[in-house]
Amino acid sequence: MKGIKIDAPENPNNGDKKWRDLQYFDTWVNTIQRWLSMKGIRLESKEALEFIEFKVQGGALTTYDYHLIKEMDKASFFSFMLVLWEFLIPSTSKDLL
Repeated sequence: MKGIKIDAPENPNNGDKKWRDLQYFDTWVNTIQRWLSMKGIRLESKEALEFIEFKVQGGALTTYDYHLIKEMDKASFFSFMLVLWEFLIPSTSKDLL
């Protein structure tokens, strides 16, 4: 895909109600995964986790920082997506993880 510029997925904003919708969040996670793969970034790498740091804002960024402190060397892209899911999706949601 040389010569094709693909913009990075949007930044999640926990103040926007659309981020509280499980389907919207799942679609965003899938888009991030595809985008990272197309950029040659392995999802298991620390680089993928570091990329997410630049995508999150507000409470999601605080959640990211807390996750890194809590998990230290065990933190990964996948573990943070679970934590972010728990942060963004209300506990009253009927959708299950």
